Amino acid sequence: MTTNSPQTPGHDHFFLGGDHQRNERKVWLVIALTASMMLVEIVAGTVYGSMALVADGWHMSTHAGAMLIAALAYRFARRHAGDPRFTFGTGKLGDLAGFASAVLLALIALLIGWESLVRLT
Repeated sequence: MTTNSPQTPGHDHFFLGGDHQRNERKVWLVIALTASMMLVEIVAGTVYGSMALVADGWHMSTHAGAMLIAALAYRFARRHAGDPRFTFGTGKLGDLAGFASAVLLALIALLIGWESLVRLT
């Protein structure tokens, strides 16, 4: 009869992908690029009176925020990958972050739609 006790070190729960750190660095780079272009668009739109540039700058802020959630999930998953409190590992945190980003962007889209309807009436 075989018994497995929780103290028996049979395997680890390190389920992060092989390129996890490289992907994390790329996400931080994209956040920096998006945030810098966002600032340029908002400032230029304000200076030159272009509502289109200002609106696109704020639109880019939602993308930067969504990517920030992903980057923080990458970092948290990497830092806690060996933590035994996470029974099934931290690999699924990226999925949870993606879901949270989608919900947040959907709420923002609903708010924009509501504001548009209010302005029509």
